[in-house]
Amino acid sequence: MTVAVDDGQEAAAMDRQPGLWARAWMAAGLGWRRLWCGASNARRRLLRRRLPGYVALTVSGGLLERDPDVPWYYDYVPGYRAPQSLEGLERRLMRIAADPDIRGVILFFKGATLSLAQAQSLTALLERFRRRTRTLYGEDAGQRVVVYVEQANTGALVAASTADLLVMAPLADWEIVGLRAAPLFLKETLARLGVEVQVVRVAPWKTAADSFIFSELSDPARDQYNWLFDSLYADIVDGIAAGRKLGAETVRSLIDRGPLTAAEALAGGLVDALAYEDELPVLLGTVEEPAVIKSFGRVRRLLYRRPRPPALGTVGVISLGGTIMPGASRSFPVPLPLFGDETIGSTTAQQIIRAARQDDGLDAVVVHVDSPGGSALASDLIWRELALLNRAKPVIIYMGDVAASGGYYIAAPGRKIVAQRATLTGSIGVIIAKANLAGAYAKASAHEDAVTRGAHAGIYGDTVEWQGELLERVEQSLQQTYAAFKARVTEGRSLDPAALEELAGGRVWTGAQAHVNGLVDALGDFQTAVDLACVEAGLPDSRRVDLVAVAEPKRWLAAEPVAAAQLLFGRRQSQQIADLAAFVLDGELSNLLERERVWLMAPHLPRI
Repeated sequence: MTVAVDDGQEAAAMDRQPGLWARAWMAAGLGWRRLWCGASNARRRLLRRRLPGYVALTVSGGLLERDPDVPWYYDYVPGYRAPQSLEGLERRLMRIAADPDIRGVILFFKGATLSLAQAQSLTALLERFRRRTRTLYGEDAGQRVVVYVEQANTGALVAASTADLLVMAPLADWEIVGLRAAPLFLKETLARLGVEVQVVRVAPWKTAADSFIFSELSDPARDQYNWLFDSLYADIVDGIAAGRKLGAETVRSLIDRGPLTAAEALAGGLVDALAYEDELPVLLGTVEEPAVIKSFGRVRRLLYRRPRPPALGTVGVISLGGTIMPGASRSFPVPLPLFGDETIGSTTAQQIIRAARQDDGLDAVVVHVDSPGGSALASDLIWRELALLNRAKPVIIYMGDVAASGGYYIAAPGRKIVAQRATLTGSIGVIIAKANLAGAYAKASAHEDAVTRGAHAGIYGDTVEWQGELLERVEQSLQQTYAAFKARVTEGRSLDPAALEELAGGRVWTGAQAHVNGLVDALGDFQTAVDLACVEAGLPDSRRVDLVAVAEPKRWLAAEPVAAAQLLFGRRQSQQIADLAAFVLDGELSNLLERERVWLMAPHLPRI
């Protein structure tokens, strides 16, 4: 992505020139780094024979976007293996790119399971790696990207298609067969148990509770699946076609024949060669001089070091991932239905965002949002803190696999929003659901005998049916909440309210569609968001900024008064189990299910 810098930004950059003492400190730091790199490279020259031709990196399972926040001593715990991340993979690739004696990198896909959005980020990362090596060594002397596939899902195979050389194990399968979604409908099953679920929503495309109130896909839901699949399927086809230099129709016909054996994939041009892992050295070299392949861990201390120039600024990074809930953030040992394996607690998020706002060392902040939504109240509390932060310093939102419903709500105050083409976003709407268990109690010969005060005391009761005045009150509350949602988006995105109506209503969009519709500003990966943050902060070069993860402060931070002018993985398993117990026993789960107005994307929508 190329970002233009106007005269005002250039002037701001000039104003940011460091003073005399700062320049002296930067010069001293650079001198020390040069000394360290020089000593390391001298050792490298003595051990140069140990350098391989290709450095191997293994991708197994999924990839996180950013490195997990774990204690430093975890690296010394026997058997502990940190989750893989795109951030960590980029750090390793750029170390490899810096060495002039390395011919290329091999990515081993051993059970790699990437989402399509992650595949697009990995593709962008590999292209940056190639550009870096071409810049250092010339257009014809860049390092090669080799991918060896043993087992990989659709997203991983799309990313693998961009390799300079794609090799597959002889008995592996090319398992891209298209897209399918088949939500399970439980209305009739619940009726047999005497359970009726009442759902009030103000948006026909808000399908999060459709499984409980319908027996099949509604027309709006089917339309939504179709436009999402059209965009996602086109991304899969175009990604493979561009990487393998095949026509789009050819790729579609190959997918329609899938799953393909490795031999069929080779015949169709989807891979370049079939080989076992032990045959790779000869395949990458010759019989007389087979290529030497070593893992990154074995050679990282031998790789050539280039002194990094002094940083010209600092960009904070905040990660908000999971279902949005009031209270503290939680992490669970196993994924829960609807909630996943972690929650974004509004209290925790408030503290992290306030810490970023009060940190004068941060020039801008990139907020990574990966959330299907959740509590309307919690979303609004997080929105408020991000809006205040954006008034203090530029906030750029980077969307992960999904930033929809409440996830989009908290993205709205961002100065710019970046998403991948396959990100699921939008879902601007509100829904509330409640189970009526009167029939179930009757089947069990049980009944309630309630004593109340207040006309609406039983509005959330498990045997109360919403009708008449009660239903009117619930609908009125949802309308007000929905109006607030649209107002946040209208203000944050500078959209005409009439135009927003065609995009809201609970409609979910891919990032590509959201970009066309003005719901996001740019398509790209995390680096794209950093580039935009630097432009907004007046920093001259995004390659010369420090990225600092903003953590929850150890001391509680109170909300600071706002001037009138402004008004215009990570934890141990034992902690995860404690979080799960607190979530269920402290009433957080029941509170959300019984009475919260929620902005939640349907869990069965395609997340490829």
